[in-house]
Amino acid sequence: MSTAVMVIVAGSITGGLLKITGGLFFGSNTLFVDALTSFANLLSLFMILHFRRTTLMPADTDHHFGHERFEYVGILVTMLAYSFVAGVSVARLSSLRDYSVGIEAFYLAVASIIAYLPPVVLSRRMSSSMRAYGEFTASEFIEAGVGIIATLGGALYTYLIDFAGALLLTGYIFYELLNNGRSLVEIMVDAAPPLNIYENIVKEAEGLGLEIKAVRLRRLSHTKFHGDILIKGGGNMMEKIPRFKKALKTKYGVDLCVEWEE
Repeated sequence: MSTAVMVIVAGSITGGLLKITGGLFFGSNTLFVDALTSFANLLSLFMILHFRRTTLMPADTDHHFGHERFEYVGILVTMLAYSFVAGVSVARLSSLRDYSVGIEAFYLAVASIIAYLPPVVLSRRMSSSMRAYGEFTASEFIEAGVGIIATLGGALYTYLIDFAGALLLTGYIFYELLNNGRSLVEIMVDAAPPLNIYENIVKEAEGLGLEIKAVRLRRLSHTKFHGDILIKGGGNMMEKIPRFKKALKTKYGVDLCVEWEE
């Protein structure tokens, strides 16, 4: 396990423990809901790390294009964990009565936002599945900001402020599920890659004096694409086509089957 991953795990555990302490021992339902999302993040992190090893396996008889797409299983687990958390949060908040919030919950909310800073920064520099984890974990800053305001208001004024913060965070969980679910669906239905990928292919082709007649692409992972292309050109095509394919694969992660039309 790399140092960066160890820091991500340690920061996530620390942030989650701080929040669950504030939620269970100092009466803050905002921190309780926030803590649930933290441990859902942690479960997702371990699943993502597990499937990251699978993505490094070479192509075989069962997976002709490699195992890169296994990284999206980790994202799916993240969404399932968040769905469970959303259900628990709704059940808890629907049965609450008057309660009190200790000022200690406010201090723990401040400490948790500091603990989550390294995991977010590091995860956003890693693979696509880890970046997805980073996006979920980045929401911890928003949640911690709400937690700071809600716990302080709940401790100094009325528990209703803390309760309102818990409701807001629960609503945000559903928003995150919808937003990331939409991204996962795009992968599942083989949506076309971004336009800049096609622009790069055209640029490389024109640089070698090739004319593109047709091209089809699909996404294998966040940074890898596969497809086929029909090109037209003259000159030494036996030299141009290998150069064309190598440039696309090394620069843009695009692996193409090339057909040549004279």
